[in-house]
Amino acid sequence: MKILNVLVLLMLAGILFTSCQKELDFENIDSVGTLKSDTAFNCLPSTVYGEYITDSTLTSANYIEVQVNIAATGNYLIQSDTINGYSFSGTGNLGTAGLNTVKLYGYGKPVLPGLNQFIIRFDTSTCVIDVNVEVPGGPASFALAGAGGTCTGAVLNGTYMEAFPTSVSNTAVVAVDVTTIGNYAISTTSVNGITFTGTGAFTTLGPQTVSLTASGTPSAAGPFNFAVSGGGGSGCAFSVTFDAPAPPAAFTLGGAPGNCTGVLLSGNYAAGTAMNANNNITLNVTVTSAGSYSITTISQDGISFSGSGLLTLTSTQITLTASGTPAAGGTFNYDVSTGGSICTFSVIVTAPITDFITCDIDGVAATFNVNTSAILDNASVPSDLTFFGFKNATSGSQFYFNIQKVDGADITNGTYTVNQLATFTYLGVTYTDDAGVDFGAYTDLTGGTQNPAFTVNVTSLTATRVVGTFSGPVKDNNGAGPGIKQITNGQFDLPL
Repeated sequence: MKILNVLVLLMLAGILFTSCQKELDFENIDSVGTLKSDTAFNCLPSTVYGEYITDSTLTSANYIEVQVNIAATGNYLIQSDTINGYSFSGTGNLGTAGLNTVKLYGYGKPVLPGLNQFIIRFDTSTCVIDVNVEVPGGPASFALAGAGGTCTGAVLNGTYMEAFPTSVSNTAVVAVDVTTIGNYAISTTSVNGITFTGTGAFTTLGPQTVSLTASGTPSAAGPFNFAVSGGGGSGCAFSVTFDAPAPPAAFTLGGAPGNCTGVLLSGNYAAGTAMNANNNITLNVTVTSAGSYSITTISQDGISFSGSGLLTLTSTQITLTASGTPAAGGTFNYDVSTGGSICTFSVIVTAPITDFITCDIDGVAATFNVNTSAILDNASVPSDLTFFGFKNATSGSQFYFNIQKVDGADITNGTYTVNQLATFTYLGVTYTDDAGVDFGAYTDLTGGTQNPAFTVNVTSLTATRVVGTFSGPVKDNNGAGPGIKQITNGQFDLPL
């Protein structure tokens, strides 16, 4: 485990201290309602304000607006997950029932350029919104391959079918030749209810490809041409053939009319924790006639499972994704029904846990809620916040966090990364795996930066508890690698 007192080294840096912070009140959240979204779960309105530039701290000019339909007025907290080093949140009091527009302000510092999709959560509802991060400077200069005619080498991915909504798997990859690095925005005309778009930044010169993502629902079958524009007047076109609507598939569920077979349940299921894309279940099916399917279970304990898609004669499984937020712990049974075929699967929802550190490690959920502890010392120089927890009582696997403000400034709510040497801030994180190997991320005391940066967001810091989120890569050999673990969906809620 790497624990450093960096007072002397950071003071020698002699760089002025700056900070940006925001108080969030997580207590007495009593409003009830739902976020407004379209059928693809995009937040309405999907309005993003401000410029989002790599390595630039967000300000009050960086915010998004969402609409929420309030059923019961009161205090509210609406927040996003943390992606690419930054997040959005808003808190206050909504005194008017019905549709309200709420601002969610951005916190943190974007690390990498490109499109980030945030999941916004309020009460039991979720929606998504896209934010584009650009590199410093102006737009890129580039030409589309095949400009003036058919896009050269365009590649389509995904299924295109009348009345079948597109998803993130529906993409068109087009070739470009970049002559000046910078930001780009490429889009097509809207044809047959579909538009392809792509934004981001080119960081290298020469020939390369760009992926454009489709949105919308096709309104008709047949071939349609999409004109692509971008790169200062450069344009080309590619064709998409939309299939006729598939008839409903005929299939039976494995295990019907009893327990479903081939059940593979993914994700964490804990009372009070909203479902996300990682919460899904795979079930066996036997297909007798190819076609489309759409299944939605009833809601149990505040969550339901749904899925749609196409099945071929060789398909053997379907996947249903969970939505909602479990209300209580326990075992809950879900009936899956289609065409007279019914099977049942069970989901065990854990009771709300307190005093925990949880995260996904390389996509696998892990909880560290044994011998948890947090210590805050704002009276000393440096000020110090330390917290940790063990995976279980029999192994040494644990997570350890240490935040120091070397100039003695108070540690408060805010975003802390390993790249804040200039603000007299030190962050050290160590994950010890089941084999006793340490993986860490630590502030480079020589001034070097890490990309992407490990980030800890302290969202609530009171006299008795510390609450927040964390994410980023950790590496063995005191953070030098080459061994690496990707930490995502990190959360902590610990007593002080």
